Parts: sequence; structure tokens; C-alpha cells
Amino acid sequence: MKRLFRIFELSKNEQRVVLIVMFALIVFAFVGYERRVHHFLVQPTSAEVESSPSPAEFKDEQ
Repeated sequence: MKRLFRIFELSKNEQRVVLIVMFALIVFAFVGYERRVHHFLVQPTSAEVESSPSPAEFKDEQ
């Protein structure tokens, strides 16, 4: 069993590399998530507002 856990014994340099890679992956995932959320939420609301007039505007036209 001890032999299996020896793969987790890393030098300081290896620990630093693992932390940097993990941080980069987290940042990449967060940026991708933010892009998807903002891309799909912003466009339908702006298109919806332009296409249908509000009830007050509709009464003013008649």
C-alpha cells in the first residue's frame, strides 16, 4: 500500500507545476462558463425588447 502512495510524493518544483496547471484549468473553465452564460443571456433579451413594444407604447400608437 505504501508503494501506491509514493506516486503522490512530489518535489517542491513538481508541486508548483501541479498547482499552476490546476489554477490554469480552473481559470480556463471559469472564462468558458462566463462566455457561454453571457452569450446566451444577453442576446435573447435584447432581441425580445426590440421586437415587441411595451403596453404603454402600444396605447400611444393607437
